[in-house]
Amino acid sequence: MKGIYKRGLAVLFLACLLLGTMMVQAVIQAQSYGRLINYVGIVRGATQRLVKLELQRKESNEIIQYIDGIIEELAGAEGPYNLPAPQDEQYQEDLQEMERMWSQVQDHIYAYRLGEESDADVLALSEAFFEQANDTVFSAEEYSVRKNRTLLGVCVALLGVVAVIWLLIFWSASRKILFLENTNKELNELARKDPMTGAYQIEAFKEEAQKLLDAATGKKYALLYTDFTDFKYMNDVFGYTYGDSILKQYGEILGESLREGEIYGRVSADHFVILMHYEEKGEAAARQRKADQRIIKFMHNSYDKQSVPTCCGICCAEDAMETMLIDNLIDKANFARKTVKNGTNPNYVYYNESIRIRLREEKNVETRMQSALENHEFTVYYQPKVELKTGRIACAEALVRWKASDGAVISPDYFIPVFERKFLIGQLDQYVFEEVCRWLRSLLDQGREALPVSVNVSRLQFYDQDFVGRYVEIRDKYQIPPRLLEIEFTESMVFDKEELLIQIVKQLKKEGFSCSIDDFGKGYSSLSLLKSIPIDVLKIDRLFFVESEDKEKDAAVIEGIIDLVKRFHIQTVAEGIETWEQVEYLKHIGCDFVQGYVYHRPMPEAEYERLLEQQQ
Repeated sequence: MKGIYKRGLAVLFLACLLLGTMMVQAVIQAQSYGRLINYVGIVRGATQRLVKLELQRKESNEIIQYIDGIIEELAGAEGPYNLPAPQDEQYQEDLQEMERMWSQVQDHIYAYRLGEESDADVLALSEAFFEQANDTVFSAEEYSVRKNRTLLGVCVALLGVVAVIWLLIFWSASRKILFLENTNKELNELARKDPMTGAYQIEAFKEEAQKLLDAATGKKYALLYTDFTDFKYMNDVFGYTYGDSILKQYGEILGESLREGEIYGRVSADHFVILMHYEEKGEAAARQRKADQRIIKFMHNSYDKQSVPTCCGICCAEDAMETMLIDNLIDKANFARKTVKNGTNPNYVYYNESIRIRLREEKNVETRMQSALENHEFTVYYQPKVELKTGRIACAEALVRWKASDGAVISPDYFIPVFERKFLIGQLDQYVFEEVCRWLRSLLDQGREALPVSVNVSRLQFYDQDFVGRYVEIRDKYQIPPRLLEIEFTESMVFDKEELLIQIVKQLKKEGFSCSIDDFGKGYSSLSLLKSIPIDVLKIDRLFFVESEDKEKDAAVIEGIIDLVKRFHIQTVAEGIETWEQVEYLKHIGCDFVQGYVYHRPMPEAEYERLLEQQQ
């Protein structure tokens, strides 16, 4: 069957090619027939013009020569007009008669010039020639019409062949097309979903969720934004393969928990969004809690009973106070989730008025932060670090405060996270660094004592290839001795990308900067990392000094850290120290510096200067 179909199709294609060739030739001929009719008409009109001029005693041999040339070419001679010579009997008879009568017209004109012919004789012959020329035009038109009918027939035949070919192709391909359409729908749906978890990818989720919201009649919808409180811990401790297995299992659990008219999507990593409907608000959290209990049970049964809890922000569409746009619901649910992350709420938080107010405040920060940088609304505060051996200020940490143009002081807890989310934290870090360099330069120019200052850098800075070069450029701009500047980065950066961190620290050290790890102990600390990262200072997080039930163990941990890092020739700073009892203990175990309210709070530049003058 397939062979017959192919042979038949080949024959039809050949017929189509042949008919197409014939049609092209017929079209070319039809064009030439139009030119033929036109030039026969020219002969007719030119003859009338010639006779009129002759009767006015205006001789025109040029017109006679022009008409001669056309008639000779009409009769079959080659000429400049490229006229065809149709082998049509009626046309040839009329053409020959017209040619004969043209000779008579010429003879009468020459005789008329000699005075041997009257005006009436010339006019009579002219009228007779006009009638014959008309007959010749009509013959040419008749012949052209017949040829056009032939052309029309060829076109109809070609159209028929093409139609048959198209029908055969359509018949052959229709089933394949239907199959491909179904396959394409399936593939398109798969492409819109995350292959690991089966959840919609975020853009596809937004599209489908918006359709559900737009079509919602009487249904109450809630958007849930959920993730694990510290999924990075699972990846770091048990490996990414196990982490992926958790995500896959969680995706299956979320999918199984859905009802008709509900969908879920994966934002990134361990972040998921679910659009579900409810009767009572508490139903959304209750349903999600059941799903989360299943994944926690899965983790608990997998590796040494280790698990991390989930946290979830929930925004009910009725509480959004805006049109039901999916992007708004996601933003608000995500903001509610972050209140779980920072430890201010239980694991399931509904978006409410207080969260709305805070979100509005953050949006306000977001709209003002670029202009605040440009207008130098940020002020550097300095918190001294006291050397325990001498009890004197040895150095300080630079901290940023925002005093807005309207006089309001904005807490770093509000604006730092916004700067990080909007990728402006690098600009803020560099702003603070340059302000520190400017201040140090002013002290040096006045001949006053300048002590080292440490400045914080965000993790985003470490992914900027020009980071080190830019800081060197700022330092050299103010001609600050390298010993006066220390770069602080948080312990969490070590877990982001250790190799990159080591490379950056080495570059900083090469350029003369001192380097320190801040907040050591706040995350999942590893003392073994200190042997590979060439830092100068280790800042021990205040959490180590919060009293617990077992003071002896706390003391053993702190003493072990200080004893070990001293072997690496690393200085230690204890952060957040608030009591003299802690100071005496740290002095006893050999800690180098203390930073905390027990000595000094962060203070403006002028106040820190006065403090340094008093110390001299």
